[in-house]
Amino acid sequence: MKLAQHLLPHGYRQYWQWVETLVISFGALAISYSIVPNDPLNVHLFPWVWMAPVLIALRYGVLMGIVSVLSFLLMWLGWAAFQHIDYALFPKLTFLGGTLMMMVTGEYSSVWITRARRVEELQHYTEERLELLTRRLYLLSLSHDRLEQDLIGRPASLREGLKELNRILPAENGLAGAKLYMDLVVRQCNLSVAGLHRVVNNTITPSVAASIGDFTPIDAQDPLIAHCLQTGELVHINTEENLSEIPSRYLVAVPAKTSDGNILAILAVEKMPFFALQTANMQTLAVLTSYYADTISAGEFLPFLTDELKDCPIDFFKAINTLRRLQRDMQISSLIVGFVAADTQESAEQLKTIASSVRGLDETWTFTKNNTRICLVLLPLAADTALTGYIDRIEHLFVERFGARPGQLNILTRSTTLDIDPIATKLDDFIHSLTSQTVQHAAE
Repeated sequence: MKLAQHLLPHGYRQYWQWVETLVISFGALAISYSIVPNDPLNVHLFPWVWMAPVLIALRYGVLMGIVSVLSFLLMWLGWAAFQHIDYALFPKLTFLGGTLMMMVTGEYSSVWITRARRVEELQHYTEERLELLTRRLYLLSLSHDRLEQDLIGRPASLREGLKELNRILPAENGLAGAKLYMDLVVRQCNLSVAGLHRVVNNTITPSVAASIGDFTPIDAQDPLIAHCLQTGELVHINTEENLSEIPSRYLVAVPAKTSDGNILAILAVEKMPFFALQTANMQTLAVLTSYYADTISAGEFLPFLTDELKDCPIDFFKAINTLRRLQRDMQISSLIVGFVAADTQESAEQLKTIASSVRGLDETWTFTKNNTRICLVLLPLAADTALTGYIDRIEHLFVERFGARPGQLNILTRSTTLDIDPIATKLDDFIHSLTSQTVQHAAE
């Protein structure tokens, strides 16, 4: 049953093989019979007629060659019956030699047919992979072009932008550093026409503190501006409120809101490139504006300093408050890393090395408490992976300079996130835990 299923043709190609095999076989015998009627199999001549099974075996393999030989057998039996020839005169040696010749050529053909199919499959697979690789390279080229455009339009990083904002000093009147802030957001967020206005008691002042492009005085009655002041959040024409249906000459409105929710200024954007109106760019604009608001209101942080934090640098505490709000409102995490050791001359030199190896935006505070020396390092915009990299960098620095890791020099390392309000209480608790662990470590 399995042999019959294997022999029966399946598909158009196999049907054509059978037709071609039978036509060539019977055609060769017919030609031989027309030339030599008394010896159609060329038993007494050179067996030219056996070239048909050989050619078929070379073309289609042993199976079709056997079909051709069987057709020869049927033709001879029919011819013998027609000529009244005794079947005992069947040319056994001729059929044996022809069959062996067909099988040798058929086996040779089968081997090379298999190899050819293997090469074809490999070539087909290679072509598919090449096409897939071509598509991926094309997408990579598009991504590279987009990254190049972003790099041209935004040459500085967010960390560098926040570092520039730290140069702004608080002012008693007006908006301190308005021009610096405007230059920064234009460069970072690719704004074309925009203006910054001061807000006093939720009322926009008519004078422009800083602007870029052909900016006209702000329209306080504009629906987009009014919605921004009402919600205290960044709004643009593609927000969920579907403000695109409301007539407005502004594309984006951003409030400069401090940690306690006080709006100090508002940034109105009239024109910007279409590709810049995206979620990531809007988040960057909101982060820079919020950081700017907290920077110019640094004096407001002084009343929140507890007795334990009276020696805390104002820039350090200001940065903690600002970054705490970024983590609370925009889920941009930051970390505080604490290094604590016994108050000795060696530990002072070692912690000084840590404080001097910070990055540009990092803030440090080194102080002594309860016979311990503590160095707090604020890592803005840092997640757990950044913490691991920072600790590894400090350990390598200690190995190069002191020949041992911080833990081997009795320097304890702890870290915490800015996830608890008020932040002064969080900082007090963290310092207390550092000193307590140092005492326990010394007792052990």
